[in-house]
Amino acid sequence: MMEDFISALKAFSENNSFIESVILVGSYARGTNQEDSDLDIVVITPNKAEMVANQDFVQNFGKVLSKQTEYYGACTSVRVWYENGPEVEFGIAEPSWIERPLDRGTYKVLSDGYQIILDKKHYFENLTPEPSPSCR
Repeated sequence: MMEDFISALKAFSENNSFIESVILVGSYARGTNQEDSDLDIVVITPNKAEMVANQDFVQNFGKVLSKQTEYYGACTSVRVWYENGPEVEFGIAEPSWIERPLDRGTYKVLSDGYQIILDKKHYFENLTPEPSPSCR
């Protein structure tokens, strides 16, 4: 189930120029997921405002039962519950989310583990999460 979703997400992202990078974070990225774990995805895009305002992209991955928008500083999440699939949290962030030095929230997310699904702009190539001095 998760593998099918990731494959569909990667294909969708490859075919959309406004998506620059996609990573898997959270329990699935760490390998500590449980049966009821949600999928945590971060999408890096210069079109964050448009993606948050027009959330039609979520329909590309299954029938949507419900969704909600959650605001976490530089990353806005669209949490989606699919009829025959996982609960997915799409964290949508601009490229500045991964500018070094990393802010506290970004550092926490990345240092807990991530897996690259797609990285058109090579943002995550050779990235070693290091916090800004204010995070230390």
